[in-house]
Amino acid sequence: MLDFAFMHRRRHQNVGDLACSPGHYFDFGPSTFLDFSEDMPACKVAVLGGGQVFQDCVTAAVYDTAKARKRVVWGVGISQKDRRSIDFDILSGSCDLISTRNWGIDGCPYVPCASAMSPLFDTPPAPEHEVVLFYHARKSDDLPRDPAIPSRGNDQGTMAEAIAFLASGATVVTNSYHGTYWAMCLGRRVLCLPFSNKFLNFPDNPPITAPEDWRARIKTAETRPEMLTTARSLNRAFHAQVMNMV
Repeated sequence: MLDFAFMHRRRHQNVGDLACSPGHYFDFGPSTFLDFSEDMPACKVAVLGGGQVFQDCVTAAVYDTAKARKRVVWGVGISQKDRRSIDFDILSGSCDLISTRNWGIDGCPYVPCASAMSPLFDTPPAPEHEVVLFYHARKSDDLPRDPAIPSRGNDQGTMAEAIAFLASGATVVTNSYHGTYWAMCLGRRVLCLPFSNKFLNFPDNPPITAPEDWRARIKTAETRPEMLTTARSLNRAFHAQVMNMV
């Protein structure tokens, strides 16, 4: 029997979804990784998340993790509306531990995305550009581009390549959740262009603006230098809780 099985979104070219499982960053013993569409083998602990995958977690906890002795939800996007829903009652009744990447959700410990544990954040290089644009591949139809400003989509390449691109800018303008999060973890100035409320659930949200206004609002970008330390501390503490279950 495996010790752990990690389930998250693995079949889409979204660099944040591919990088968000805690199984990439901690030693859990014999483990496997699965997409939410796959069947989970027998294991001591099933870990669901992270990512914006609340409904996927509910479905998986009820239908896809019968062979797991225990279940954990790690750093998943859970809104206040989700928290008040019957689906959350179902999830909490099926899982041994639940945490969310959203700050201030009653009864859900705040644990930011585990991707902050990556050593890619340890010694970022000096910026090469004053501004870079990191955009969501499917949510950017109304996002003006500037040919003078380097840009990259969240559906391109690896996490290492995305981090290198984000680090290359002194200021990061982005409508990607992980672009926002990773830029804050890198200590860069951030201007966020939210397309949903999921961007507004950090403990200290970065400045935001409408997509059409970003070029005029670049100087409002700010750093959040505490993000990396906080994210790592909370993930280490939650990891300890999970390992105490085994």
